[in-house]
Amino acid sequence: PVARVIVSDVPSGVLSTFAPRIHEYMSSCFQRLLQHHEGLQMNFPCSIYPAASFNFGPHAASVKHTDAANEACNLCVITALGTFNPKTSGHIVLYALKTVVEFPSGSTIAIASAVFPHGNTSVKDDEYRQSFTQYCAGGLLRWVECGFRTLGDFAAEDPEGKAASDASLPGRV
Repeated sequence: PVARVIVSDVPSGVLSTFAPRIHEYMSSCFQRLLQHHEGLQMNFPCSIYPAASFNFGPHAASVKHTDAANEACNLCVITALGTFNPKTSGHIVLYALKTVVEFPSGSTIAIASAVFPHGNTSVKDDEYRQSFTQYCAGGLLRWVECGFRTLGDFAAEDPEGKAASDASLPGRV
């Protein structure tokens, strides 16, 4: 039951509620990607996110970091799992906000993980913490935006199109 919840439409619903233009943009990109590359399919039919990571622990903790490959304006959705005391361990640390948040098993948070440094505290030796994260790599969206090619190939093959794309950047999502 827990696995169904964390890969459900909840992460997509969070994105569509709090960042509807980003959700719409991702949906459009992935529709185009799936049409262009017919053999591809999304990891989970009920999730807009094309990538996921499982950390099976047993004592999953992360140091202060950003996820530089993720789309910078997008929200990464992190869910804590396991058996631990959220009053004493397993907290999410949001360094830029100078905030530590109790994060019980089953809790989900959405953060711009490429921009905001974050991590989580360790759990005690007799406790277990795992995590499940859904996210979107920026390079995947750029691949679609560049006509299913790299930025370098786009610039070499269509310099005017690349210039027009660059000019549109300030008005984007």
